[in-house]
Amino acid sequence: MNEILIQTAIIMAAGVLGCIVPVLPGPPLVFLGALFYAYRTHWEQVSWPSLSILFLLMLVGSTSNLWLSFFGARKSGASIWASVAAIIGGLVGLMVFSLPGLLIGSLGAIAAVEYSLHKDWKKVLKAGGGYLGGYLLSIAVELAVCLSMVAIFLVAIRL
Repeated sequence: MNEILIQTAIIMAAGVLGCIVPVLPGPPLVFLGALFYAYRTHWEQVSWPSLSILFLLMLVGSTSNLWLSFFGARKSGASIWASVAAIIGGLVGLMVFSLPGLLIGSLGAIAAVEYSLHKDWKKVLKAGGGYLGGYLLSIAVELAVCLSMVAIFLVAIRL
C-alpha cells in the first residue's frame, strides 16, 4: 500500500509543479494520480463522488487560463473581437511554437485586432496587459485548484 501511495504522491507532485512549469498539465495530473490510486486500491478508499468532485475541479483548473485571460482582456477594455482572437491566436501559437507560442499568439492577436480597430497603441497595451494579468491570475487559480484537489484526495483516503 505504501508503494502505491508513493507513486500517487509523485504523480500529484508533478501536477502541482505543472501549475508553475507550463510544460506539465497540472490539474489533469493530480486527477490522474487520484484515479491511479483508486484503481490500484480497488476503489475502496476513493469513492466515485470524490472522483467526480476532483474531475470538476480539474476542468475548472485546466480551463482557467482560457477564461481568466479572456476576462482579463475584456476588463481592460479589449473588444470582444480581440478577446476571441486571443483565444484563436493562442491555440494557433500553441500548435506552431509550443508553449511560448500560446502567449505570443494571444498577445499578437490582441495587438493586431485592437490596433486595426482603434489605431491607438495605448489601448493595445492596456488590452495586452489585461490579458497578461488574467493569465497570471490563472496560474494562481490553477495552483489553488491543484492544492484543493490534493487536500480532497487526502481526506478521501483518510490520511
